[in-house]
Amino acid sequence: MDRRSLFLSLVRGENMVRPMATAITSPLTEELLNICGSTWPSVHRSREHMVKAALAAKQVIGFETIRVPFDQCVEAEALGVELDFEGHYPKPRTLLEKIKEFNFMGRGRTSMVLDVIGDLREAVGPGFPILGGVTGPFTLLNYLLGPAKTMLLSRRDPDLIKDYTYQLSASIANYAMEIVSAGADAIVIEDMASSPDVLNPMIFRTVEVEPLKRLTSMLNVPCILHICGDTLKILKDIPETGVKVFHVDPKTNLRVAKDLIRGVTLAGGVSTFLLLEGDEKSIVEASLSCLNLGIRIVAPACALHPKTPVENVKTMIKAVKNNPRIIGNTFRNNAGQLFSC
Repeated sequence: MDRRSLFLSLVRGENMVRPMATAITSPLTEELLNICGSTWPSVHRSREHMVKAALAAKQVIGFETIRVPFDQCVEAEALGVELDFEGHYPKPRTLLEKIKEFNFMGRGRTSMVLDVIGDLREAVGPGFPILGGVTGPFTLLNYLLGPAKTMLLSRRDPDLIKDYTYQLSASIANYAMEIVSAGADAIVIEDMASSPDVLNPMIFRTVEVEPLKRLTSMLNVPCILHICGDTLKILKDIPETGVKVFHVDPKTNLRVAKDLIRGVTLAGGVSTFLLLEGDEKSIVEASLSCLNLGIRIVAPACALHPKTPVENVKTMIKAVKNNPRIIGNTFRNNAGQLFSC
């Protein structure tokens, strides 16, 4: 079985030959960019450097999927937000006073992202999974109007915000369709601003669940939803969005999460702070803990910290790949030790 088939089977929640270790969000680190001869601005703005860095995450680190783009501002830039590319990731330099239009295809870096995915598909062949990243409607709205204005309007005029996110969801879906046509096997929806750490769960239910459902319903590939922080208060809402996979942060009680989110596959689970500063023993234990809890797509909980040692990430991957067989609902590692799920 090739990795693409394995990935799609795990996404569907099937018990397959082994779990996977991957990056659902950005796999970039300073060490990785030094190895492949790229810089932070270039991996976001250059087709050649984005391809090179994405392949390096596979070849150097060993991630079992490829994911592009690396930032969450492609759509905002295409809708007219000026970006600052200094630093590790682009961020808005200007905001919009008003959203005048919602269609952004062919603008900004959208065409470059499609070209990159085509290049990557040609490079890795049909049997390796490629994830295409888009920004969730509510998070995109934050990039367009600014967090302060968006949060204020969410409380004062939630119907207006829902109208915005609903219209944005269709535009994002149209872009995601092109990403799939270019060669992606699944779509990652990064929706950080929907975290209960910053957004009241009731507002999330009012302004974002239905737009996310509209987005996923327009696509014919699995969707993976990423929301940062402790998401326990919104886990029961996640199946309503139509996503097949929820990328979970270990700030969430993973044991409880497994019971609350039935029908949706969990991915992620390994703390990025642990990968940044932890020792080998701690990283192995955290990775095996994810397997114990039934997480079969093990990954860093969020984008890797730029200073993360590549060797630490390799330790996570090695721990997962040393558990190659599933017996019923149990993994068995190379030493024969059983880890119940």
